[in-house]
Amino acid sequence: MNELTGKNALVTGGARGIGAAIVRRLAKAGARVVVNYANADAEASALVDEIAANGGRAIAVKADISTLAGIQALFNACDAEFGEAPNLDILINNAGIGSGGGDASLKSGSEELFDAMMATNVKGPHFVTQAALPRLRDSGRIINIGSMSGKVGQPFAAGYGMTKRALQSLTFSTALAVAKRQITCNLVAPGAVSTDFIAALRDKPGWDEATAKHTPMGRLGEPDDIAGAVMMLVSEDARWVTGQIIEASGGLSI
Repeated sequence: MNELTGKNALVTGGARGIGAAIVRRLAKAGARVVVNYANADAEASALVDEIAANGGRAIAVKADISTLAGIQALFNACDAEFGEAPNLDILINNAGIGSGGGDASLKSGSEELFDAMMATNVKGPHFVTQAALPRLRDSGRIINIGSMSGKVGQPFAAGYGMTKRALQSLTFSTALAVAKRQITCNLVAPGAVSTDFIAALRDKPGWDEATAKHTPMGRLGEPDDIAGAVMMLVSEDARWVTGQIIEASGGLSI
């Protein structure tokens, strides 16, 4: 199926994990994709080569979206690839960081880690979206990748949860700002997904089993589970769905 042929997409944090799964699905559907990343040079290069080998189109752009300079560099590259604005149909705000195994607890999490998470997880999507607005074509799509952590209390990761709650607020504000242009903005909130992002948690004995037990569908998610939810939202059938939080969590909140 090539329902996205002729569409241009930007995926931040798109080189691995959930982001890479989204990039693959968008490219398979015919979109031309800019794969943004900050550090994963080898993964980004391999992903672009994989997409090209499968007949798709993608380029990798290294840029740190936690800074305004990085965001400007990213959109300079997008403009060079896509042409004169408006030139963008799909924006996926996926880039995000967690604790990386460090202490992110309410009790003793550091200011440095808190500031880093706020910069990438909140400031980044805000200013990426701001830069994207004049570039987005009417009837476009904006999808923010949040987390179930934005809904539930997590004293062990309070700062991270705050960033994902803030992303929900950005989703609502953006949806209102772009509605008259028939652009939709929604948020996908994953549960626990089997990626390197939660490697430190999964290293704890019994963590996978305990998490699966508390998930109604009885397993951790896979990156393509989240990419599937994204593809629903970018489809024409979702043109009347906006300002919503779509929980892709295996029923975790039921």
